[in-house]
Amino acid sequence: MRTPHVQSGGRYPVLRAFAILYVIMAVIALISGIVGAGWALVAAPWNVGNRVVLAMMALAGSFFLIVGSLAVAEIIKLFMDIEHNTRQMAMRGSVEPTTTVVTPGNSDSGHINRMREMNEETAEGALLRGH
Repeated sequence: MRTPHVQSGGRYPVLRAFAILYVIMAVIALISGIVGAGWALVAAPWNVGNRVVLAMMALAGSFFLIVGSLAVAEIIKLFMDIEHNTRQMAMRGSVEPTTTVVTPGNSDSGHINRMREMNEETAEGALLRGH
């Protein structure tokens, strides 16, 4: 009951697919940049100096496309990881006992965690646990 989303590709399969598509676009930009630079050096209709400049511009443009595509993919993955970590910390915080025991002879009045002491069948307990 706790892990059906793991079997289906994660909690956000569409975002994961977009991140994968951005990585694929980075590979396509790399290949097209190399092909464009090769065309500029070999078959462009200008003199050699202009061909070299055009090839460098093609490589620089593909570099920025690659970096941009990979950055977007990593940002998507970062947001998914932040959401996952936030969810894990919220679940861990509601499960860990933070109850202190107050004994009659103790002058320290400790804090009693009401969440831990509540019975799960009560409506208040279910509401506070998010059920």
